[in-house]
Amino acid sequence: MSGTGAKLSIPSNTRKMIQALKEINSGHSDEEIYAMLKECSMDPNETAQRLLLQGDPLFCHNQS
Repeated sequence: MSGTGAKLSIPSNTRKMIQALKEINSGHSDEEIYAMLKECSMDPNETAQRLLLQGDPLFCHNQS
């Protein structure tokens, strides 16, 4: 997810969800959160969990 370089166009109806996720995962940009939401089929619970675990090397590469 890191190093994508291109900015994603975030739909306005998704921005509220991103702001809620940002309260939990303040270390991520809107674009990073949106990209993870898309990877998680727009599931905010799964997205929050993956973003929280992202920094942990034990879990980072074993998500399916």
